[in-house]
Amino acid sequence: MHNAITGNTGNLYQHLKNEIARATEIKFIVSFLMESGVRLLARDLKKKALQGVPVTVITGTYLGITEPSALYLLKKELGNLVDIRFYKDTSVSFHTKTYILKQSGSGAVFIGSSNLSRSALTTGVEWNYRLMESMSPEDFKEFDQSFDRVYREESVPLTDEILKKYASEWKRPGVLRRASSLEEEKPIEKPEPRGAQIEALYELDMARREGVDKGLVVAATGVGKTYIAAFDSLAFNRILFIAHRREILEQARDSFEKVHDRFSSSIFDGSGRNLSGRVVFASVQSLGKKKYLNPEFISPDAFDYIVIDEFHHAAAKSYRSILDYFKPKFLLGLTATPYRMDMKDIFSFCGNNVIYELYLKDAINRDLLSPFKYYGIYDETDYGPIKIRKGKYDASELEKALSTMKRADLVLGKYMYYRGKRALAFCSSIRHAEFMADYFSKRGISSAAVHSGSLAKQATMKRDEALRKLEKGKLEVLFAVDIFNEGVDIPDLDTVLFLRPTESHVVFLQQLGRGLRKAEGKTHLTVLNFIGNYKRVHHIPKLLSGGNPMKDDKGGRKRIDQMDFPDGCLVQFEMRLLDLFYQMGKRDPLKKRMRDEYQRLKDSLERRPKRMDIYEGTDIETRHFLKKGYLSFLDEMGDLTENEKSWKDTEAEAFLRELEKTSMAKSYKIPTIRAFISGETIERKITIERVEKSFEDYYRDYKVHQKDLSDKSNKDWKDWDTEKFTRLAIRNPVKFLSKKRFFHYDEINRVFMLEEELEPYLGKELASHMEDILEYRSTDYFRKRYKGDT
Repeated sequence: MHNAITGNTGNLYQHLKNEIARATEIKFIVSFLMESGVRLLARDLKKKALQGVPVTVITGTYLGITEPSALYLLKKELGNLVDIRFYKDTSVSFHTKTYILKQSGSGAVFIGSSNLSRSALTTGVEWNYRLMESMSPEDFKEFDQSFDRVYREESVPLTDEILKKYASEWKRPGVLRRASSLEEEKPIEKPEPRGAQIEALYELDMARREGVDKGLVVAATGVGKTYIAAFDSLAFNRILFIAHRREILEQARDSFEKVHDRFSSSIFDGSGRNLSGRVVFASVQSLGKKKYLNPEFISPDAFDYIVIDEFHHAAAKSYRSILDYFKPKFLLGLTATPYRMDMKDIFSFCGNNVIYELYLKDAINRDLLSPFKYYGIYDETDYGPIKIRKGKYDASELEKALSTMKRADLVLGKYMYYRGKRALAFCSSIRHAEFMADYFSKRGISSAAVHSGSLAKQATMKRDEALRKLEKGKLEVLFAVDIFNEGVDIPDLDTVLFLRPTESHVVFLQQLGRGLRKAEGKTHLTVLNFIGNYKRVHHIPKLLSGGNPMKDDKGGRKRIDQMDFPDGCLVQFEMRLLDLFYQMGKRDPLKKRMRDEYQRLKDSLERRPKRMDIYEGTDIETRHFLKKGYLSFLDEMGDLTENEKSWKDTEAEAFLRELEKTSMAKSYKIPTIRAFISGETIERKITIERVEKSFEDYYRDYKVHQKDLSDKSNKDWKDWDTEKFTRLAIRNPVKFLSKKRFFHYDEINRVFMLEEELEPYLGKELASHMEDILEYRSTDYFRKRYKGDT
């Protein structure tokens, strides 16, 4: 029989479960797919799919309401057992809400107002109608055929690439922000992955299936990076979690304990040396010591899964020692701020596998973090006379310049105007923090200085005590010195003050992120930034818009009023700051930054930087250094050898330029060109067998390279013999390189050769340049390939 399903006749969820249980084919076509709805039905759908029942879901992107996490969850739970498709015309409204459950003449169609969400299936005010095939076979057939027509003609398969693109661009619509509480499930004792965590876990699983054994997850504060690690490590036997503070280790232990069933843990730090737990939480300072990193104390393969928290510190010696010693089955790096640190690219420490990214701007757009109202306030402090030592302002001179009554008056006045309930102010030094805490306290604002120094001053307080008092409303402002940058959550914080020049992009975003946690009753974070003429100050607008200031915008620099700030955020700068940004920007053109960065790297490396050093050591895009060829840039810097000077305007320079810019749809050209290098020199003619060996070794030896052999045409490549690798090498890289100026293939004699005019230059120096180019091109290609940017 047919029947209406409204709030009076039960919810749609139970009716769907009953029909799914007896269905021989399942077809859903719904406008919107929500994570909560998928979670309700995933187990039932998977059970039927494992029995061989076809499951097809068509959904849409209209108004952006379909949640990426819902799609990821469906793919994660059912894998290839479900056929998911997008309605392809995004310009028209797509409002279908129909569930077709087929079963040998007694199927059912549910049609009405319910999309696939928890509230629509259970508690919402929804009207639906069930049409039984046995009662109206022609109507049932019409719905079924209409579904098939949309499937064939108006939908596209939801590939991983399409899903990743949709997720990267998705913003939570306003209607969902207002209704989010309706989609929240009741708290449960055992946590389950939510939102972006589902997406990250899916990408991690896919990466391991492709042979990847290390990778980086970039996720803003508030996304739940530790929970991602806890869920992802479930299938591994022994786990090591590395962080730099005991507080972070204890927080991580609490998260892992909630997720892992057979949980035993131990902490290895300055307070104890316990490695007995199935999950060991260790401080990098303790475990990174030489006396512990040796086989007599612990085996390199003692842990199957290693997590490095705050991975942007990975360039530090203590982290490197741990990374170099242990050999886990999988290494996971976690960070919210993956800018280059310590003049070294952190991506290289995780095999250049950036497996998942969700930056601060994305997290705000997804309604995972609070929006901010940012006020840039002009500060007359003159930073020009302050000495700069090793790239930083002299600490004592900076402290003196910032600890003045005039500046404190400015800070207090602006604070009182924008005053919230709980504020955190970042200061340049201990004395600066104590000066400001004392100044505010004497004017009736309960304040404390929090730092790692002694507690001699009356206004100074231990961090834990200060946080408790701030939370209870007994303190209004904490003046801190860097110790709140990482690993501390203060959800109720509603105001952040920047009272120091923040030249580090990483530190700026860390400090901003301290106040972006969502909390009940909190509508936004107020940010007061007191800005003077300090270095890199003109980068602030781009940082707030989610960009990397070291990378130029396509089409030139954008004006502040053209920048795309996160949804719901307000950014205002006092008029005098706009002129300051312009003047400071004029003093910092790209060409000057390139020269400065090159010299900084050279001083650090104590040798001339290679292309790979530039790629790993600066946030300026390498393409700028290679615009006229790296040889030309080295010439501008006066850094060519006498031999290299003789290459100017010759085949040698043109050859290197071609290697730097040759297009690559796949990485096949890398090992093919490398085959010409023999020891420290270059051979002009090589056999095709030598090309094949270089080609095969490249893909068999390094797991990330294998991603280029993962398409259908090469799916059985692991079983290939030498001849099949040879055929692929000839058919692809050899063929296409031979169309270039400097490469030729003699098919009769099976010899691959370089242009004869290169003969005079084929020595040690040219070989070194070739190796450098190939390493850079390979690393850059696979980083982009992994992120889907190629």
